Amino acid sequence: AQKKVEEQNFVSRKNVLKYDDVMNVQRQVIYEQRRRVLEGDDLSDEIHQWIDEVLERAVLEHTASEYPEEWDLDSLFKEIETIYDTEVRPDEIDLKSMSREELIEDFADDAHTAYETKEEELGSELMREIERFLILQVVDLRWREHLDSMEYLRDGIHLRAMAQKDPLVEYRSEGHTMFEELGAIIREEVVRHLFHVELQQDEAEQLQPARAPEATALSYEHESLAGADAIAAAGGNGSGNGQAVGAGVTAGGIGGGATSVATGQRTVSAEQKVGRNDPCWCGSGKKYKKCHGA
Repeated sequence: AQKKVEEQNFVSRKNVLKYDDVMNVQRQVIYEQRRRVLEGDDLSDEIHQWIDEVLERAVLEHTASEYPEEWDLDSLFKEIETIYDTEVRPDEIDLKSMSREELIEDFADDAHTAYETKEEELGSELMREIERFLILQVVDLRWREHLDSMEYLRDGIHLRAMAQKDPLVEYRSEGHTMFEELGAIIREEVVRHLFHVELQQDEAEQLQPARAPEATALSYEHESLAGADAIAAAGGNGSGNGQAVGAGVTAGGIGGGATSVATGQRTVSAEQKVGRNDPCWCGSGKKYKKCHGA
């Protein structure tokens, strides 16, 4: 009986690893893209490829018929207008002589020209920063949604066995399809945002790369009186009661408003000895042995 139970547990763990391998491959692709963004790589060539891909997909969607007179040009131009402000006009399209490939090429040339114009207005260096910023935002948002979708798929994929199908094979197949759709969604959203992005002067300054600090003597001044009291109490240079009060810290999240985060408060007397596993007196939330007791 014990041998049978161990065999069942082994098979169960083995299947779990196989499912995790599917997500691990996708995770490596996403993390590699994020790594390039965070390291400051120039992604302008990829952006131009994404523009071609987005426009081609839009044209193919509205010109699926083999007969040009059946193409839905009105819907096509409405969608193109949502991507970028096109200079191509419907009256310039001659359905009798223009092929689908020529139509895609006209839109692509016009879009690249519009993108280069925006880059000249903002400057190439600032445009690279905007590209990296938007890619990181869209990738993080859509990747979290994709993780939830994959988890939902995994919860019910075992039911495919009732239809004489291998759940693992079905999970790999549908997971690959969902990941391809994720990539297309990310590329399309980034392209749309880049064509419509507009920066105020203060926002442009925030996106500029930070200057390297000069190699001079540095001085530190805490921004709040409570923080100064906490530091003084920690060093034993404060008041006689040795109270440590948590200092307020303001952190601004990307894509959202600034939020105020305050550390915890704790009073430590001079006679009291803090245990190694007790919360640290500085209010960091860590154990004393992993903070000031390290």
